[in-house]
Amino acid sequence: MTFSDKRVVDLIRERLIPVWESVAPVSIATFDLGDGRTVKGTMGGEIAIYFCRPDGKVFDILPALHSPHVTYWAIKNALDFYEKTGATDAAISRFHSERLAEMVASGAGLPSPEAQRSITRRRAKEASADKATRDLGEMVHSKTGIVSGAEPITVVEPGGLELHKRAVHTAMSSAAPRSPQEWKEHVFLQILQEELTGGEFEYRVDTLAPISIIED
Repeated sequence: MTFSDKRVVDLIRERLIPVWESVAPVSIATFDLGDGRTVKGTMGGEIAIYFCRPDGKVFDILPALHSPHVTYWAIKNALDFYEKTGATDAAISRFHSERLAEMVASGAGLPSPEAQRSITRRRAKEASADKATRDLGEMVHSKTGIVSGAEPITVVEPGGLELHKRAVHTAMSSAAPRSPQEWKEHVFLQILQEELTGGEFEYRVDTLAPISIIED
């Protein structure tokens, strides 16, 4: 797990002052299958790492949970940037503008036409479904639950690094420096597409509308 990895833990302890905030309760859906059987899982539950100056203003963001390797180098790169530039307002804007220009030139951070068509079809199906079906789809696509021993373990499939970073560079290249609180809605609602709501939802399995699970 990323934040149990010794390289990541040591780097954070030695070079940073970490602060943790829960921005919203995790959404949990339970589907009652009858006869005392249930399926329960989390929906979403993303994170974002904000790299801040001493005044609390953000100079870089790593949206979503990623592997220890990706997270380690994101921290290293953020520290190198701060040490070289002091993360001044001008340096922040210039850095993100340059990274965005590089990604635009290379086409990085954009889904392929085939992937975009698949996303469009899936969203159309989800939009036509009832809330229980949409929540089940969200649960299936965002997290995988594994029961091991007395407690369930949630396994997160990382992904979307370039897509997320392109969105960060786009936003931060033109915005004035902000605090994590001021970035929160943009990062979670627009970049991660994660609602800042939560709670527990329970559905009977017969509330699910039939939908096709095969891509057209």
